[in-house]
Amino acid sequence: MIVKIYNLIFPWVINNILKILKLKKRNENLWIFGAWGGDNYSDNSKYLFEYVIEHLPNINAVWITKKPDIKEKLNLAGKKCYLFNEPNGRITRLAANYVFFTNGMTDFGKYDLCHGATKVALWHGMPLKKLWFATNNLQKRDKNIFRLLQYIVLKIYNHAKRDFTIATSETTKKLLIECFEVKPETVLITGQPRNDGLFNTKEIHLLKQKLNHNSNDKFVLYMPTWREMGNNEIFLENILNQLINDSAFLDSLNKNNIKLYVKPHPRITINTKSTKNIIVLKGMSDIDNQVLIGAADELITDYSSVFIDYALLERPVHFFVPDLEEYKKDRLGLFFSFEDFVEDYFTDINELKKVILNSTIYAQKGINNSLKVNSLYNDPMLPKGKYCDCFTDTFLYCK
Repeated sequence: MIVKIYNLIFPWVINNILKILKLKKRNENLWIFGAWGGDNYSDNSKYLFEYVIEHLPNINAVWITKKPDIKEKLNLAGKKCYLFNEPNGRITRLAANYVFFTNGMTDFGKYDLCHGATKVALWHGMPLKKLWFATNNLQKRDKNIFRLLQYIVLKIYNHAKRDFTIATSETTKKLLIECFEVKPETVLITGQPRNDGLFNTKEIHLLKQKLNHNSNDKFVLYMPTWREMGNNEIFLENILNQLINDSAFLDSLNKNNIKLYVKPHPRITINTKSTKNIIVLKGMSDIDNQVLIGAADELITDYSSVFIDYALLERPVHFFVPDLEEYKKDRLGLFFSFEDFVEDYFTDINELKKVILNSTIYAQKGINNSLKVNSLYNDPMLPKGKYCDCFTDTFLYCK
Protein backbone atom coordinates (compact mmCIF):
# COMPACT_ATOMS: atom_id res chain seq x y z
CA MET A 1 0.00 0.00 0.00
CA ILE A 2 2.83 2.41 0.92
CA VAL A 3 4.59 1.70 -2.39
CA LYS A 4 1.36 2.28 -4.30
CA ILE A 5 0.76 5.64 -2.59
CA TYR A 6 4.38 6.65 -3.22
CA ASN A 7 4.07 5.77 -6.91
CA LEU A 8 1.04 8.06 -7.13
CA ILE A 9 2.32 10.99 -5.10
CA PHE A 10 5.96 11.20 -6.21
CA PRO A 11 5.26 11.64 -9.97
CA TRP A 12 2.55 14.21 -9.13
CA VAL A 13 5.03 16.23 -7.05
CA ILE A 14 7.73 16.03 -9.75
CA ASN A 15 5.27 17.01 -12.48
CA ASN A 16 4.31 20.10 -10.52
CA ILE A 17 7.98 21.04 -10.05
CA LEU A 18 8.45 20.58 -13.80
CA LYS A 19 6.00 23.42 -14.42
CA ILE A 20 9.10 25.62 -14.40
CA LEU A 21 9.54 24.38 -17.99
CA LYS A 22 6.81 26.82 -19.00
CA LEU A 23 9.58 29.41 -19.09
CA LYS A 24 11.40 27.44 -21.80
CA LYS A 25 11.26 28.53 -25.44
CA ARG A 26 9.84 25.81 -27.70
CA ASN A 27 10.04 24.90 -31.37
CA GLU A 28 6.86 26.04 -33.15
CA ASN A 29 7.30 23.50 -35.95
CA LEU A 30 7.97 20.47 -33.73
CA TRP A 31 4.84 18.37 -33.08
CA ILE A 32 4.93 15.15 -31.05
CA PHE A 33 2.38 12.36 -30.99
CA GLY A 34 1.71 9.44 -28.65
CA ALA A 35 -1.00 6.93 -27.81
CA TRP A 36 -2.21 4.59 -25.11
CA GLY A 37 0.50 5.13 -22.52
CA GLY A 38 3.22 4.71 -25.13
CA ASP A 39 2.21 1.10 -25.74
CA ASN A 40 0.48 1.41 -29.12
CA TYR A 41 0.87 2.98 -32.54
CA SER A 42 -2.81 3.53 -33.14
CA ASP A 43 -5.96 5.58 -32.81
CA ASN A 44 -6.48 9.28 -33.47
CA SER A 45 -2.83 10.14 -32.88
CA LYS A 46 -1.64 7.65 -35.51
CA TYR A 47 -4.00 8.99 -38.17
CA LEU A 48 -3.14 12.61 -37.53
CA PHE A 49 0.60 11.86 -37.32
CA GLU A 50 0.57 10.21 -40.75
CA TYR A 51 -1.59 13.00 -42.18
CA VAL A 52 0.80 15.70 -40.93
CA ILE A 53 3.81 13.88 -42.41
CA GLU A 54 2.09 13.73 -45.81
CA HIS A 55 0.37 17.11 -45.93
CA LEU A 56 2.35 19.52 -43.72
CA PRO A 57 5.99 19.24 -44.88
CA ASN A 58 7.04 22.26 -42.80
CA ILE A 59 6.12 20.42 -39.58
CA ASN A 60 8.64 18.12 -37.90
CA ALA A 61 6.32 15.32 -36.72
CA VAL A 62 7.75 12.81 -34.22
CA TRP A 63 6.15 9.77 -32.60
CA ILE A 64 7.08 9.05 -28.97
CA THR A 65 6.76 5.51 -27.59
CA LYS A 66 8.11 3.18 -24.95
CA LYS A 67 8.10 0.16 -27.28
CA PRO A 68 11.36 -0.55 -29.18
CA ASP A 69 9.48 -2.57 -31.83
CA ILE A 70 7.26 0.43 -32.63
CA LYS A 71 10.33 2.65 -32.95
CA GLU A 72 12.00 0.15 -35.25
CA LYS A 73 8.91 -0.25 -37.43
CA LEU A 74 8.38 3.49 -37.84
CA ASN A 75 12.05 4.26 -38.44
CA LEU A 76 12.16 1.58 -41.16
CA ALA A 77 9.13 3.29 -42.76
CA GLY A 78 11.02 6.58 -42.79
CA LYS A 79 9.05 8.13 -39.93
CA LYS A 80 10.70 9.80 -36.94
CA CYS A 81 10.18 7.96 -33.68
CA TYR A 82 12.01 8.01 -30.35
CA LEU A 83 11.67 6.10 -27.11
CA PHE A 84 10.39 8.45 -24.41
CA ASN A 85 13.35 7.85 -22.09
CA GLU A 86 16.22 7.90 -24.59
CA PRO A 87 18.18 11.17 -24.96
CA ASN A 88 16.58 12.11 -28.29
CA GLY A 89 13.16 11.35 -26.84
CA ARG A 90 13.69 13.62 -23.85
CA ILE A 91 15.19 16.40 -25.97
CA THR A 92 12.23 16.22 -28.36
CA ARG A 93 9.70 16.32 -25.53
CA LEU A 94 11.46 19.34 -24.04
CA ALA A 95 11.50 21.18 -27.38
CA ALA A 96 8.08 20.39 -28.90
CA ASN A 97 5.54 23.21 -28.96
CA TYR A 98 2.55 20.99 -29.82
CA VAL A 99 1.61 17.72 -28.18
CA PHE A 100 -1.12 15.31 -29.34
CA PHE A 101 -2.29 12.43 -27.14
CA THR A 102 -5.06 9.84 -26.84
CA ASN A 103 -4.95 9.12 -23.11
CA GLY A 104 -2.89 11.85 -21.50
CA MET A 105 0.67 12.99 -20.98
CA THR A 106 1.48 9.46 -19.80
CA ASP A 107 1.49 8.64 -23.52
CA PHE A 108 4.97 10.23 -23.40
CA GLY A 109 6.23 8.84 -20.10
CA LYS A 110 5.63 9.27 -16.38
CA TYR A 111 7.15 12.75 -16.18
CA ASP A 112 5.69 15.66 -18.10
CA LEU A 113 8.46 17.47 -19.98
CA CYS A 114 5.97 19.43 -22.06
CA HIS A 115 4.82 22.16 -19.68
CA GLY A 116 4.45 25.29 -21.79
CA ALA A 117 3.58 23.35 -24.94
CA THR A 118 0.07 23.38 -26.42
CA LYS A 119 -1.55 20.07 -25.47
CA VAL A 120 -4.25 18.62 -27.72
CA ALA A 121 -6.46 15.78 -26.48
CA LEU A 122 -7.41 13.73 -29.51
CA TRP A 123 -8.68 11.15 -27.02
CA HIS A 124 -9.68 7.56 -27.77
CA GLY A 125 -13.41 7.81 -28.34
CA MET A 126 -16.41 9.85 -27.33
CA PRO A 127 -17.78 9.36 -23.80
CA LEU A 128 -20.65 7.04 -22.87
CA LYS A 129 -19.78 6.88 -19.19
CA LYS A 130 -18.95 9.85 -17.04
CA LEU A 131 -15.24 10.62 -16.90
CA TRP A 132 -12.93 12.60 -14.64
CA PHE A 133 -14.66 15.60 -13.04
CA ALA A 134 -18.10 14.48 -14.20
CA THR A 135 -18.02 11.14 -12.34
CA ASN A 136 -20.41 10.44 -9.52
CA ASN A 137 -17.44 10.18 -7.15
CA LEU A 138 -16.11 13.68 -7.77
CA GLN A 139 -19.58 15.16 -7.91
CA LYS A 140 -19.82 14.27 -4.19
CA ARG A 141 -17.00 16.67 -3.29
CA ASP A 142 -19.35 19.15 -1.56
CA LYS A 143 -20.26 16.46 0.98
CA ASN A 144 -17.10 14.34 1.09
CA ILE A 145 -13.77 15.81 2.22
CA PHE A 146 -11.79 13.00 0.56
CA ARG A 147 -13.44 13.70 -2.82
CA LEU A 148 -12.83 17.43 -2.35
CA LEU A 149 -9.11 16.80 -1.76
CA GLN A 150 -9.03 14.49 -4.78
CA TYR A 151 -10.64 17.19 -6.89
CA ILE A 152 -8.15 19.85 -5.72
CA VAL A 153 -5.17 17.57 -6.42
CA LEU A 154 -6.42 16.81 -9.94
CA LYS A 155 -7.11 20.47 -10.68
CA ILE A 156 -3.55 21.39 -9.69
CA TYR A 157 -2.11 18.79 -12.04
CA ASN A 158 -3.41 15.75 -13.89
CA HIS A 159 -2.00 13.97 -16.92
CA ALA A 160 -5.13 14.63 -19.00
CA LYS A 161 -4.91 18.44 -18.81
CA ARG A 162 -5.29 19.93 -22.24
CA ASP A 163 -5.45 23.20 -24.15
CA PHE A 164 -7.67 21.82 -26.91
CA THR A 165 -10.07 18.88 -27.13
CA ILE A 166 -11.78 17.40 -30.17
CA ALA A 167 -15.47 16.50 -30.33
CA THR A 168 -17.79 14.95 -32.90
CA SER A 169 -20.98 16.95 -32.26
CA GLU A 170 -22.51 19.65 -30.07
CA THR A 171 -23.67 16.90 -27.71
CA THR A 172 -20.21 15.39 -27.26
CA LYS A 173 -18.76 18.87 -26.89
CA LYS A 174 -21.03 19.48 -23.88
CA LEU A 175 -20.11 16.10 -22.39
CA LEU A 176 -16.38 16.74 -22.75
CA ILE A 177 -16.70 20.20 -21.20
CA GLU A 178 -18.36 18.55 -18.20
CA CYS A 179 -15.79 15.74 -18.00
CA PHE A 180 -12.68 17.91 -18.13
CA GLU A 181 -13.98 21.31 -17.01
CA VAL A 182 -12.58 23.09 -20.06
CA LYS A 183 -13.72 26.28 -21.76
CA PRO A 184 -16.21 25.83 -24.64
CA GLU A 185 -14.00 27.67 -27.13
CA THR A 186 -11.22 25.07 -26.62
CA VAL A 187 -13.42 22.15 -27.74
CA LEU A 188 -13.26 21.81 -31.51
CA ILE A 189 -15.99 19.94 -33.38
CA THR A 190 -13.86 18.30 -36.06
CA GLY A 191 -14.69 14.61 -35.87
CA GLN A 192 -12.07 12.00 -35.02
CA PRO A 193 -9.02 11.66 -37.29
CA ARG A 194 -9.15 7.87 -36.94
CA ASN A 195 -12.54 7.78 -38.67
CA ASP A 196 -10.82 8.44 -41.98
CA GLY A 197 -9.90 4.74 -41.82
CA LEU A 198 -13.57 3.79 -42.16
CA PHE A 199 -13.53 5.15 -45.71
CA ASN A 200 -10.10 3.91 -46.81
CA THR A 201 -11.19 1.39 -49.45
CA LYS A 202 -7.63 0.41 -50.31
CA GLU A 203 -6.76 -0.60 -46.75
CA ILE A 204 -10.11 -2.35 -46.32
CA HIS A 205 -9.46 -4.40 -49.46
CA LEU A 206 -5.99 -5.36 -48.21
CA LEU A 207 -7.42 -6.40 -44.85
CA LYS A 208 -10.00 -8.65 -46.48
CA GLN A 209 -7.21 -10.25 -48.50
CA LYS A 210 -5.20 -10.81 -45.33
CA LEU A 211 -8.22 -12.48 -43.71
CA ASN A 212 -8.86 -14.53 -46.87
CA HIS A 213 -12.37 -13.14 -46.90
CA ASN A 214 -14.36 -14.11 -49.99
CA SER A 215 -16.10 -11.11 -51.53
CA ASN A 216 -19.32 -13.18 -51.81
CA ASP A 217 -19.42 -13.80 -48.05
CA LYS A 218 -21.24 -11.62 -45.55
CA PHE A 219 -18.79 -9.91 -43.15
CA VAL A 220 -20.36 -9.80 -39.67
CA LEU A 221 -18.20 -8.34 -36.90
CA TYR A 222 -18.73 -8.90 -33.17
CA MET A 223 -16.78 -6.51 -30.92
CA PRO A 224 -17.69 -6.65 -27.22
CA THR A 225 -16.21 -4.12 -24.84
CA TRP A 226 -14.13 -4.49 -21.68
CA ARG A 227 -16.32 -5.06 -18.64
CA GLU A 228 -15.20 -3.44 -15.41
CA MET A 229 -17.41 -5.84 -13.47
CA GLY A 230 -14.84 -8.54 -14.31
CA ASN A 231 -15.08 -12.07 -15.75
CA ASN A 232 -14.32 -10.74 -19.23
CA GLU A 233 -12.74 -13.95 -20.52
CA ILE A 234 -15.48 -16.14 -19.06
CA PHE A 235 -18.20 -13.88 -20.45
CA LEU A 236 -16.87 -13.95 -24.02
CA GLU A 237 -15.85 -17.62 -24.04
CA ASN A 238 -19.29 -18.60 -22.78
CA ILE A 239 -20.95 -16.78 -25.68
CA LEU A 240 -18.56 -18.20 -28.26
CA ASN A 241 -18.94 -21.73 -26.93
CA GLN A 242 -22.72 -21.46 -27.26
CA LEU A 243 -22.28 -20.42 -30.89
CA ILE A 244 -19.56 -22.90 -31.82
CA ASN A 245 -21.28 -25.87 -30.15
CA ASP A 246 -24.51 -25.25 -32.06
CA SER A 247 -24.09 -27.41 -35.16
CA ALA A 248 -27.31 -26.13 -36.74
CA PHE A 249 -26.07 -22.54 -36.35
CA LEU A 250 -22.70 -23.42 -37.90
CA ASP A 251 -24.42 -25.17 -40.82
CA SER A 252 -26.59 -22.10 -41.41
CA LEU A 253 -23.55 -19.81 -41.41
CA ASN A 254 -21.94 -21.98 -44.05
CA LYS A 255 -25.11 -22.34 -46.13
CA ASN A 256 -25.74 -18.60 -46.14
CA ASN A 257 -22.10 -17.61 -46.80
CA ILE A 258 -21.75 -15.72 -43.53
CA LYS A 259 -18.42 -15.17 -41.79
CA LEU A 260 -18.60 -14.07 -38.17
CA TYR A 261 -15.42 -12.29 -37.09
CA VAL A 262 -14.92 -11.86 -33.36
CA LYS A 263 -12.53 -9.15 -32.14
CA PRO A 264 -11.94 -9.42 -28.38
CA HIS A 265 -10.96 -6.32 -26.42
CA PRO A 266 -7.12 -5.96 -26.37
CA ARG A 267 -7.06 -6.66 -22.63
CA ILE A 268 -8.95 -9.94 -23.03
CA THR A 269 -7.15 -13.23 -23.73
CA ILE A 270 -9.35 -16.16 -24.69
CA ASN A 271 -8.55 -19.74 -25.66
CA THR A 272 -11.49 -20.33 -27.99
CA LYS A 273 -10.34 -21.52 -31.41
CA SER A 274 -11.73 -20.39 -34.73
CA THR A 275 -13.95 -22.52 -36.93
CA LYS A 276 -14.53 -22.25 -40.67
CA ASN A 277 -17.19 -19.55 -40.30
CA ILE A 278 -16.44 -18.12 -36.84
CA ILE A 279 -13.04 -16.45 -36.89
CA VAL A 280 -11.58 -15.21 -33.61
CA LEU A 281 -9.16 -12.37 -34.34
CA LYS A 282 -6.57 -12.81 -31.61
CA GLY A 283 -2.85 -12.23 -31.77
CA MET A 284 -3.40 -9.76 -34.63
CA SER A 285 -2.32 -6.49 -33.05
CA ASP A 286 -1.43 -5.04 -36.46
CA ILE A 287 -5.09 -4.88 -37.50
CA ASP A 288 -6.37 -1.31 -37.43
CA ASN A 289 -9.77 -1.26 -35.72
CA GLN A 290 -11.09 1.49 -37.99
CA VAL A 291 -10.21 -0.48 -41.12
CA LEU A 292 -11.67 -3.61 -39.53
CA ILE A 293 -15.04 -2.05 -38.76
CA GLY A 294 -14.97 -0.34 -42.14
CA ALA A 295 -14.81 -3.82 -43.69
CA ALA A 296 -17.88 -5.08 -41.82
CA ASP A 297 -21.28 -5.35 -43.46
CA GLU A 298 -22.81 -5.18 -40.00
CA LEU A 299 -21.55 -4.71 -36.46
CA ILE A 300 -22.65 -6.39 -33.26
CA THR A 301 -21.41 -4.80 -30.05
CA ASP A 302 -22.61 -3.73 -26.59
CA TYR A 303 -21.26 -0.72 -24.68
CA SER A 304 -18.12 -0.18 -26.73
CA SER A 305 -17.85 3.31 -28.20
CA VAL A 306 -16.89 1.61 -31.48
CA PHE A 307 -20.57 1.86 -32.43
CA ILE A 308 -20.20 5.65 -32.56
CA ASP A 309 -17.49 5.26 -35.20
CA TYR A 310 -19.36 2.58 -37.13
CA ALA A 311 -22.61 4.57 -37.21
CA LEU A 312 -20.91 7.01 -39.60
CA LEU A 313 -21.21 4.32 -42.28
CA GLU A 314 -24.99 4.13 -41.74
CA ARG A 315 -24.83 0.35 -41.87
CA PRO A 316 -26.67 -1.96 -39.43
CA VAL A 317 -25.33 -1.94 -35.87
CA HIS A 318 -26.88 -4.35 -33.38
CA PHE A 319 -26.61 -4.33 -29.59
CA PHE A 320 -26.27 -7.65 -27.76
CA VAL A 321 -26.44 -6.79 -24.05
CA PRO A 322 -27.10 -9.82 -21.84
CA ASP A 323 -25.75 -7.94 -18.81
CA LEU A 324 -27.54 -4.63 -19.41
CA GLU A 325 -28.78 -4.32 -15.83
CA GLU A 326 -25.22 -4.56 -14.53
CA TYR A 327 -24.09 -1.89 -16.98
CA LYS A 328 -26.78 0.48 -15.73
CA LYS A 329 -25.29 0.26 -12.22
CA ASP A 330 -21.92 1.68 -13.29
CA ARG A 331 -20.42 3.32 -10.19
CA LEU A 332 -18.97 6.32 -12.07
CA GLY A 333 -22.26 7.20 -13.71
CA LEU A 334 -23.71 7.29 -17.22
CA PHE A 335 -24.53 10.33 -19.33
CA PHE A 336 -27.48 8.65 -21.05
CA SER A 337 -29.74 5.74 -20.43
CA PHE A 338 -29.08 2.95 -22.91
CA GLU A 339 -32.40 3.59 -24.63
CA ASP A 340 -31.42 7.20 -25.35
CA PHE A 341 -29.04 6.17 -28.12
CA VAL A 342 -30.28 2.68 -29.03
CA GLU A 343 -33.47 2.04 -30.99
CA ASP A 344 -33.39 -1.75 -30.69
CA TYR A 345 -31.36 -4.23 -28.62
CA PHE A 346 -31.53 -7.82 -27.40
CA THR A 347 -30.26 -9.84 -24.44
CA ASP A 348 -30.79 -13.46 -25.46
CA ILE A 349 -28.18 -15.64 -27.18
CA ASN A 350 -30.84 -17.16 -29.46
CA GLU A 351 -31.80 -13.69 -30.63
CA LEU A 352 -28.12 -13.08 -31.39
CA LYS A 353 -28.10 -16.12 -33.65
CA LYS A 354 -31.23 -14.90 -35.45
CA VAL A 355 -29.71 -11.46 -36.06
CA ILE A 356 -26.53 -13.00 -37.50
CA LEU A 357 -28.39 -15.44 -39.75
CA ASN A 358 -31.20 -13.12 -40.88
CA SER A 359 -29.37 -9.92 -41.66
CA THR A 360 -31.90 -8.82 -44.30
CA ILE A 361 -34.83 -9.05 -41.88
CA TYR A 362 -32.99 -7.21 -39.11
CA ALA A 363 -31.16 -4.73 -41.36
CA GLN A 364 -33.57 -1.82 -40.93
CA LYS A 365 -33.52 -2.14 -37.15
CA GLY A 366 -29.72 -1.97 -37.26
CA ILE A 367 -29.74 1.05 -39.58
CA ASN A 368 -32.23 2.79 -37.29
CA ASN A 369 -29.75 2.23 -34.46
CA SER A 370 -27.02 3.91 -36.51
CA LEU A 371 -29.23 6.88 -37.31
CA LYS A 372 -30.17 7.32 -33.65
CA VAL A 373 -26.51 7.14 -32.59
CA ASN A 374 -25.60 9.73 -35.24
CA SER A 375 -28.32 12.10 -34.04
CA LEU A 376 -26.47 12.38 -30.71
CA TYR A 377 -22.86 11.67 -31.46
CA ASN A 378 -21.99 12.59 -35.04
CA ASP A 379 -22.42 16.02 -36.64
CA PRO A 380 -23.83 15.46 -40.17
CA MET A 381 -22.09 18.62 -41.41
CA LEU A 382 -18.62 17.12 -40.97
CA PRO A 383 -17.27 15.71 -44.26
CA LYS A 384 -17.02 11.93 -44.06
CA GLY A 385 -13.55 10.55 -44.68
CA LYS A 386 -12.00 14.02 -44.30
CA TYR A 387 -11.68 14.27 -40.54
CA CYS A 388 -7.91 14.87 -40.54
CA ASP A 389 -8.49 17.69 -43.03
CA CYS A 390 -11.21 19.14 -40.86
CA PHE A 391 -9.15 18.96 -37.68
CA THR A 392 -6.05 20.46 -39.26
CA ASP A 393 -7.92 23.35 -40.88
CA THR A 394 -9.74 24.15 -37.63
CA PHE A 395 -6.70 23.75 -35.39
CA LEU A 396 -4.36 25.82 -37.54
CA TYR A 397 -6.96 28.59 -37.55
CA CYS A 398 -7.39 28.47 -33.75
CA LYS A 399 -3.79 28.11 -32.64
